[in-house]
Amino acid sequence: MGMASERVLFWQKKWAANQQILDLLDAGQFQTSQGEVLDAQTAAEVREWAARRVAECAMRLAEQRLPPSAGS
Repeated sequence: MGMASERVLFWQKKWAANQQILDLLDAGQFQTSQGEVLDAQTAAEVREWAARRVAECAMRLAEQRLPPSAGS
């Protein structure tokens, strides 16, 4: 696998992982590693962080001219 392909795969995986966090938050199913549900303020902070990461990953993938979901 070439260096460019490895970078694309890296950003696709990061995009998918952070999008999954947003999806779980939207469904009210996101929990900590200890199984605890987040309070509203913490959930909002996690949502903001994950949204920034999704946007960053999408930008990196756009630099490669590939959609975030390509190959997934």
